[in-house]
Amino acid sequence: MIIFFVFSFAIAFAKIEIIALCLDVNGPVMRKGSVRSGLIRRGDYIYHGDKIITGQIGSASFIMIYEDTSIRVYNNSVFRLVSERYSLLNHSELALFEGKVIIEADDNLGYSFILNTPSTKATVSGTNFLVEYQEDLLFKGADYSIFTALEGVIELENLNSNLSMYLLNGETVVSTDSGRFLRLDTFRDPQGIVNSLLQFR
Repeated sequence: MIIFFVFSFAIAFAKIEIIALCLDVNGPVMRKGSVRSGLIRRGDYIYHGDKIITGQIGSASFIMIYEDTSIRVYNNSVFRLVSERYSLLNHSELALFEGKVIIEADDNLGYSFILNTPSTKATVSGTNFLVEYQEDLLFKGADYSIFTALEGVIELENLNSNLSMYLLNGETVVSTDSGRFLRLDTFRDPQGIVNSLLQFR
């Protein structure tokens, strides 16, 4: 009975836990959550499980409170931020449903930061990286995620095919809804990127 009470209290506390702070906001940025909903302003707290929505001209930056991780979100993006500080996994997680974010996740005493898109899981520690998730722009009728490692290493897993890979500094990969990883030469040959994608249409 005591264990059940402690477990229930931990769940209730997690739902109202402050996990991040808004450092900057431009344009309308909305929040939907169990504690607060509505427009986000600079200096507002972000709670465990909040869903953040930017409009066509909205953008914002956040910093996690219990770890050295910052998040920059761009226009037309939707994501949910959760903290698993009290779980056995001991990591925080961002679920990106649409749009683009840049994550700067420093080495937090060996604990990982996880970013999920509907098709792909990225696990990082001491890594700066960019992620974009879109529908039907590069692949007709298919969703895709683009990951770019700006600094450090990204461990990627395509959740539809269970394929895994590591992404190093300066490398970019497209992870498709069909389960493929397509490497791109990001910084050298823009036309090569287009040609690579056309091969898999």
